[in-house]
Amino acid sequence: MRLKIIYPTHKGNPKAMGATVPYVLPYLAAITPKGIDVELVNMLREKIDYNDAPDIAAISVKTPMADESYMIADRFREKGAKVVLGGHHTSAMPIEAAGHADAIFIGEAEETWPRFLKDLKEGRAKKFYVAGPYYDTKGLPKEDVYIAMARPDLSKGAPFARRDLLKSRYLFDSIVSTRGCPYACKFCGTTGFYGNKVRHRPVDDVIDELKTMGRFWFLGDDDIFNDLDYRHELYSRIAEKKGFNRWHGAGTLSIGYDKDGDKVLKKAAESGLFAVFVGIESVNELTLKETGVTSKLRQQTEHIDFERIKSAIKKIQSYGILVIGFFVLGFDTDTEDTFDKTLAFCDETGVIPIPFLLVPLPGTGLWDEYKGRLYHSNSWENWDACHSLYKHPKIGQKEMEGLLYKLRKSAYTYNRIMKRSRPGSLGTMIAGLSMQMGLRNTFEADWRRVRVRAYGLRRNPNRLWNRRAYSSESSCKGRLFNPYY
Repeated sequence: MRLKIIYPTHKGNPKAMGATVPYVLPYLAAITPKGIDVELVNMLREKIDYNDAPDIAAISVKTPMADESYMIADRFREKGAKVVLGGHHTSAMPIEAAGHADAIFIGEAEETWPRFLKDLKEGRAKKFYVAGPYYDTKGLPKEDVYIAMARPDLSKGAPFARRDLLKSRYLFDSIVSTRGCPYACKFCGTTGFYGNKVRHRPVDDVIDELKTMGRFWFLGDDDIFNDLDYRHELYSRIAEKKGFNRWHGAGTLSIGYDKDGDKVLKKAAESGLFAVFVGIESVNELTLKETGVTSKLRQQTEHIDFERIKSAIKKIQSYGILVIGFFVLGFDTDTEDTFDKTLAFCDETGVIPIPFLLVPLPGTGLWDEYKGRLYHSNSWENWDACHSLYKHPKIGQKEMEGLLYKLRKSAYTYNRIMKRSRPGSLGTMIAGLSMQMGLRNTFEADWRRVRVRAYGLRRNPNRLWNRRAYSSESSCKGRLFNPYY
């Protein structure tokens, strides 16, 4: 039996997006039973041969990839292959996805994937395979569903990802040590997919897998700073690993408030942590309260203490670790001034900003609130955080997109990039420069796509940029620059 596991591409900067191993590819291969011929295809780096139809095509689907994923699925089904779809989008929209596949996977696949392959071999495969007690199976036909009630127990270990099957070379490898997030932010689907209980792999298990990897990697945990005892042990062991190591991951500012935070940050830095992605989310107090992120920021008082947030950022940076901040813009409580304040906050704190527009993802708390306000012209490929998707009470669609790109362009002048890369060692500075140039190029690619959608401009889509608005000392303040003018 031949199996082709596919990670689709989506619009943007493939060179930047394809720098890291998409963990789902080699990991799904690792939990595939022996005796099956497995091929991995990362469409960010490799072309797919539709004439080479496998017995099974398995596609991991994220929302901005959904349209392309369905196209791939339809083409392989025409060739006679059995197609299965899984991933975050499929888990949130199983009925929609079912029209393009022979089997749909909802949630984690450690139990359901081998079960499906066994059922398929025996000629009794079901349409839906559901994992985890948090999934509402309403709307799924009861007679055609397999349900695994318990989430995978990572404490018993997990198979090592099949990196030997990867076709391309990557700047960063990837690995996971925990799953689950206790914070139920309204715009994020992580808690719904992995649950609110944090599950850990044994430290020995993670260290053994790291020994099979290179020196640069991404730790794909939902929070690299949760459970400080576990983190201290893990990072202490990584620090003992011989050779030069550099890694990055996503975490919360909670590390800046915990009494053992310094101890863990010290070991994390010694283990090679050079950058952490942090969901700061917004500089608008009303937005932070509305979206339910105050617990993640350890802000339980009536008013948000931004000085406390800045202090936590400074503590992380004091260990030579770059802080890369996610900022979600476009909530009903946001105004044009929110974009200005975001840039000013990053200038003051030295945070490397990744600002994006609010995306009401299916399966999140915001989906039901916003789906009635969506622009009808949207397709899933526009769920990429750089298109305005819904009617805002104060800001128009093109105006919203223009504000985002004005902010991004202003934030990524060469002068600002250099200022944010200075703290830390020479290696961290070089890594910071490289990551920021990658982000700058990605944002430029995003802008080109928005321009193509707006006016169909395919030749020189940047020609209407007002370059004077983006001098090294410029900000978003002043008269609104309309990039569609």
